Amino acid sequence: MAEITKEEILAHVNKELNRSETDDTMAEYILSAMKDISMRDLFIWFETTVPTTVGGTYYSLPTDYKKLMSIKIDDNDPLEKITWREYQLAIADQTSANYGLPYSFAIHGGFWYPYPTPDAIYTATLFYNAFVPELESIDGSDVYAIDNIDRYYSDIYRDALYTKVKANYCRGIGWSDKANEYETLYLKIFLPPLKDLVEREQRSSGYHDLW
Repeated sequence: MAEITKEEILAHVNKELNRSETDDTMAEYILSAMKDISMRDLFIWFETTVPTTVGGTYYSLPTDYKKLMSIKIDDNDPLEKITWREYQLAIADQTSANYGLPYSFAIHGGFWYPYPTPDAIYTATLFYNAFVPELESIDGSDVYAIDNIDRYYSDIYRDALYTKVKANYCRGIGWSDKANEYETLYLKIFLPPLKDLVEREQRSSGYHDLW
């Protein structure tokens, strides 16, 4: 499958609009389009692993986190999501004697809180929906999103991305009518089929006696 690159986007915009823009000029428009698409639906999925610690009550969510879908501890069933209030009630008067293998979790203030509090080092895998950041650390190096477009978008997003970049660019140089035309194409023609491809998670409710 063909990768989408910033060079291809630049060439497309220049050809379609009869312009001669450069990478530096287009960077902000490309990044803005990438961010916008990522916020429109559950398009970007990543997973990451986090080692728990004995007695560790909270762990940071990924920096590109938008919506968490599920957490698994080792190869066990996904943890049940509980509310922050339910978590607070569950840990009231908790001691190390209550630590154990987590079977639920709560999210609050940029962190996730497993319950019971881990009694050992476990491998937690977070499956989550992400947004596009300006840059992120990959294998210890800072990588700009516009230099790594294929990490976020496969070829099926090409038309939507091209069109949104053109809308952003036209708006940026004051071509309001053109910008509105491209924005309409983006929202009404190219985004809906992509939304139809998103697999919606089936929700089921369960019950655990948390305390």
